[in-house]
Amino acid sequence: MNANMSATLLAFVSNPDHAVLLLLCGIMLLYVEFNRPGTVILGCLGALSLMYALYGLCQLPLRPFAVLLAAAGVGCILLGCWLPRGGVGAIASGIGGTLALIFGLLRLVVDPPVHPAVGIAAALIFSGITTWLVRIALLARHNKSLLGPEAMIGRLAVARTALAPAGQVEVRGELWQAALIGGGFEPRGAAVVVREVRGLELLVSEQNAPTTSQNAAAAPPTRGGASPT
Repeated sequence: MNANMSATLLAFVSNPDHAVLLLLCGIMLLYVEFNRPGTVILGCLGALSLMYALYGLCQLPLRPFAVLLAAAGVGCILLGCWLPRGGVGAIASGIGGTLALIFGLLRLVVDPPVHPAVGIAAALIFSGITTWLVRIALLARHNKSLLGPEAMIGRLAVARTALAPAGQVEVRGELWQAALIGGGFEPRGAAVVVREVRGLELLVSEQNAPTTSQNAAAAPPTRGGASPT
């Protein structure tokens, strides 16, 4: 029974169509695992799929040029995801990578070759899902940076205690320790602007106070030497 199961499994993974599908599924599952650590099941399934795919492909006569072409296609697809969305570079990388992956898969195995329908469908689905996953990961990282403390710089805050010069302010519905830049006094309820974040303390200034760069730009240039009489 075990020998029959081993022979059946070997025959399954040695089929070029099955090996290609397992290879692409394994790559996508491992990518999801690396971006969302903790989903152990997806990582294990991806590793098993990749292992069986590589084992099956090793039993088949492969064309080295097709292997490089398929790998280059995957790289171009990933590169297109990182480039600005809608740009010429992203579109060219996505289309070129998908075409390279299609031709690489179709020419991958000498005999029996990958079925054209399987190769084309697998490449298109892989390109679409990979692009979607990478875009979601990049968007999540971008949103994370927008929600961090640095996102409060330039926002209006309300003094919940008198700032003399230290006190508490409310910004985005959160209470923060704050201090007035350059000292001074602001009564409770006054509106101030967040200028800098230092650890767990915000450095704020009056709402209409110019920033440091504005003060530097407005200051007249100084000249050395005594003025003429």
